[in-house]
Amino acid sequence: NGCVSISFSRLLEKCNAFGTAMAELGLMGKTVAVVGETSPEYIVSYFCTVMGGGRIVPLDKELSDEETIHFLKRADASALVYSSTFTDRAKRVEEQLSEVKHLIRTTVPGKDEVPVQEDEKNHNFDDLVLEGALALRKGNRAFVSHVPNMNTEAALLFTSGTTGTAKGVVLTLGNLIAAVNASAQVADFCPEDRLLSVLPIHHTYEMTCGIMGAMVYGTTICINDSLKHLLKNFQLFKPNSLALVPLFVNTMYKKIWETAAKNGQENILRLAVTLNKGLRKIRLDANKLLFKQVVDAFGGKLEKIICGGAALSPKIIEDFEVFGIKIGQGYGITECAPLISLNPFYSKKRASVGRPVPGMEAYIDSPDASGIGEITVRGPNVMKGYLHDPLATAAVKTFDGWFFTGDLGYIDDEGYIFITGRKKNVIVLNNGKNVFPEEIEDHLDRIDLIAESVVVGRVDANGEVSGLTAIIFPHFEYAASKGITEYNALAAAVKKEIFDLNKKLPSYKQIRNVELRKTEFEKTTSRKIKRYKIH
Repeated sequence: NGCVSISFSRLLEKCNAFGTAMAELGLMGKTVAVVGETSPEYIVSYFCTVMGGGRIVPLDKELSDEETIHFLKRADASALVYSSTFTDRAKRVEEQLSEVKHLIRTTVPGKDEVPVQEDEKNHNFDDLVLEGALALRKGNRAFVSHVPNMNTEAALLFTSGTTGTAKGVVLTLGNLIAAVNASAQVADFCPEDRLLSVLPIHHTYEMTCGIMGAMVYGTTICINDSLKHLLKNFQLFKPNSLALVPLFVNTMYKKIWETAAKNGQENILRLAVTLNKGLRKIRLDANKLLFKQVVDAFGGKLEKIICGGAALSPKIIEDFEVFGIKIGQGYGITECAPLISLNPFYSKKRASVGRPVPGMEAYIDSPDASGIGEITVRGPNVMKGYLHDPLATAAVKTFDGWFFTGDLGYIDDEGYIFITGRKKNVIVLNNGKNVFPEEIEDHLDRIDLIAESVVVGRVDANGEVSGLTAIIFPHFEYAASKGITEYNALAAAVKKEIFDLNKKLPSYKQIRNVELRKTEFEKTTSRKIKRYKIH
């Protein structure tokens, strides 16, 4: 099928060989950036940099050339590992950054590519692996005998945001290993599992929880080469496990209902959901009989999803479980490598992101009368600090290790964390009420005609926020399946649904204005909506 497989033992051999080649180039202990698609070569580059005492800088492949060069300068990178897709970008780096001493190109599987012309600065990854294996046989054991220090700066991760405002999160090797081990303990992976890697690999959640956490148990990791091929790859790999962010899960959920509507089976599916919910109450489950078509659309084997990065609707979690697919909702932040808590499959609580993972602890700072305050955490996952920014570090991390996440929520008497919103996103109305937009967006996203939503507080002529505005990207495909093809008719239908929703909400949480858009919201590569881009 055009796929390339690699065993764990072969991966170790490649790491030892490439790590030795890095030692030969003088790159052990240096800062190495990497950009490209998810691949074994990317993983090897990451591992070898970190285990050789260096600092890895995973770069978002959606960055522009200028942004890439900016971050390489900030990181003081000595080398860049890049896939052949980014050859032109590497040439610009070579022209503009003399500080980057080595450019190492990996190839994209399945493409017939001409190797890069090698010199003192430019290298082919595969050639370095061969050279490193030879050097290792000749006695160069600098890499394989290196004993890593847990306090070494191992990763530098630039947060999303504009180039000038993005912070550089510095994680130690101890941070990464603590997060990986915690993920392995609570995510319920096993050697028989088959995980499909979907999220961008530069994202710390994907690398820590989706790849390294699964590798601890010898789980088979399948790589999705493109979102365009996702449905095909579900059928090819037949995964039983996924690590996703909520927007992916929402998209899958809406696709299920959109497909049912197109096939004239929406009412039958709703009836089946209701039936199986009733059966589950008496400890019976007919998911394999009732929802075979649903599961078959994802390869036929899907059983569990680890979801993190933002809140996910409890209703979606419950409906997926009725289909026979368990969802464990997690909570994390880049500054915590990124894992903080997980609502495990075996001990879940509705609408919670679970208890802190092993080694982490949490409390609520400055809670209000309802117990809501800033979620504050401490443990081995918490970052060393922000790159060259002690003031920003001191603003979020105390001398004794407590980290202020910027998320608001509460903790119940069993230690389960509940998130109510992001501190900086809270909308303060002119009547003094605080509204968490994420809560209202959760309600809106349950409406079939809505694909994406963002709730904002528009300032009126008096300079005050008197009500909420919902900015909506409609679900055009679902609307078409219902015979709604005119834009004005769709706008009217969306507004009616929101009017009906308002009847169920307190007056201060009701949507006063609705704005529709014809294009989806701009997102990060981890599929989070860029709120700072919304005006």
